[in-house]
Amino acid sequence: MEREKCQNVFQQIRRREYGIKQGPRSKFEILKTLLLNENYVYKDVWRVYSSKHIKTEGGRIFLENYKECYGGYGKGNKPVHLYSLRTPQDQKIETALEAAIQPETLSLPHHGERPSFLCIVGKSWLMRYDLLTGSLLEEVYLSPKSYCSFKDLSWNEPGKSIVVKSTHNVAGGIRPAESGQSNIVGVSALFEVFPLKFIGMFEITRSVFGKDTVDAMASSGFLTTMHRSGMVKLHSLEYIIQKYKQFEADLYTLTPDLGYVCGKQPYGLPLNIVIKEEPPVLFQIRCYQNSLEVGGCPWHFIYTPPNKRGSFQVKSLSSEQLVKNGTLDSKAIGLEEDRALFCADESGRILHIDSTSVSMYQLDKADSSHSELKKCFTINLGQEGQEPPPGTITTTTSGRHVRRISLGSMLQMDAELPNLYIHNVDYENELNLLWTSVDYSVSEDKVQSYLRFHDIISGKTLKKIELKQPFEESMHEENNLYVDLDTVVQTVRSFNSEFACVVYRLQSTEGEQSQEEDSVAHTKSPVERPSTQRSRRSRRSRQNLDGEIDDERTLSNTQNINERTSGNRRRSSRQDSDEEWSVESSSSETTRPRRQARRGVSERSLSNRRQRGRRRTRER
Repeated sequence: MEREKCQNVFQQIRRREYGIKQGPRSKFEILKTLLLNENYVYKDVWRVYSSKHIKTEGGRIFLENYKECYGGYGKGNKPVHLYSLRTPQDQKIETALEAAIQPETLSLPHHGERPSFLCIVGKSWLMRYDLLTGSLLEEVYLSPKSYCSFKDLSWNEPGKSIVVKSTHNVAGGIRPAESGQSNIVGVSALFEVFPLKFIGMFEITRSVFGKDTVDAMASSGFLTTMHRSGMVKLHSLEYIIQKYKQFEADLYTLTPDLGYVCGKQPYGLPLNIVIKEEPPVLFQIRCYQNSLEVGGCPWHFIYTPPNKRGSFQVKSLSSEQLVKNGTLDSKAIGLEEDRALFCADESGRILHIDSTSVSMYQLDKADSSHSELKKCFTINLGQEGQEPPPGTITTTTSGRHVRRISLGSMLQMDAELPNLYIHNVDYENELNLLWTSVDYSVSEDKVQSYLRFHDIISGKTLKKIELKQPFEESMHEENNLYVDLDTVVQTVRSFNSEFACVVYRLQSTEGEQSQEEDSVAHTKSPVERPSTQRSRRSRRSRQNLDGEIDDERTLSNTQNINERTSGNRRRSSRQDSDEEWSVESSSSETTRPRRQARRGVSERSLSNRRQRGRRRTRER
């Protein structure tokens, strides 16, 4: 009974108003209750098309390569234009990252750092904008070196430090052996975010990390190097900074060792971390396409062994032993490879995504030194009853029946490909829900997309929402979905490199139902009972009869008024004459007594005048 009360929105709001102790997620539970209610749906409220990339960062929509920002709630719950980002000489914004943090999580002392929007501009600038107003707060010149092209910006430790990464470019006409920079794989620069502080910049070279080194990245406190042979190595980033950092350099201040201002043109940031030898390797493994995931509690890793495409193994990071039931194999052939990753709910569970389903696994301790992988649930995303498009049957002149197979049927029969494509599987931390985004091929020219919310514990489908396709041929193209409480943002890329963005908002359907009922009541009443119809008919007949009587009375009164008006006009024209006047005969009998009375008055006045004239004659 207590659980039912907690699921009621009114009860939850009343508990909060009465000051009953609740968890910090109580407001999200209220919104979650509304979201899962059948009377609330996500509706398409805004749509935009562009020839340039459309990105979503922190609930805001960026158009024209991050230069136009939309967000918030306008009329009809539509996003409104918030601001425009200005760059030096109108240079292109390569990539961006939102850096927002709650003020209470900042360590003291701090300077009240505002939420920021970090961008890489023109491949050589790091700029920090105000996330709320779009005003420029800081700009850092990275490097003047022509072989450094900074295009990647990511978190090293979320909410604490970022890393700016470059790629090594060699001109097409110059051989790698002849170019002086062929030894460099890339350059990375580390920054603290709140406030923005330069930590160091270093180069990844083949002479130090190996001749077959193809890429490197810094993440979660590790420097990961990837090699052409499939080897992946992990190094401690903290160890590298402490041992190989030669001097400190603060932004916008003069560096004594170099004699120029750090972060300003024309020199940019100094290479104050010089790695002269390979750091100690904490962990290394050979895997397929450098695919490696590290996580869980205790630490485990997921990888694909060489020459075993589509298969994943889960091993302990400390002992490198395969956990019990730790092999995840593909059960069906799909258009894309399977994926295996640690769930973002920080529970240490593992998501396995194949061509038609999503499975969740839990790491449990089998004994003191071994772990076991157990399946929690499986979400089957395939629609039941769907078959491949049938072929057409034709009859030849000889009477034979020939079936022409369509392309979809050929793919189904030959390769047994599923008619669906799983685009996104993610976790919404504030609502504590798992959501999936899937496209279904209904026919050769029709695609249906659905967003589903699942229970994070059991995997049960709690709500299913149909999404509108902005393009007809968007099934196997880039289709990204962003879910944030009451807002869903869908960005799609078509085959001809056109981009579309569709925004959905959570709205109630009760208001529309009442409006529809009112409109139906105004237009035409529904079928009623016979007794009610007879009573209404009798009322209508009485009303019609009364109306006819009133019309007759009104008509007679109108005629009388017209006759009076005409008579008055004639009398006014004959006031000076003593002759008797007469009115033309009329159908109405009501004016005759008045005419007779008027006639008698005129005769009496004439006789009186005659008598007065006779008296005057006698007196004389």
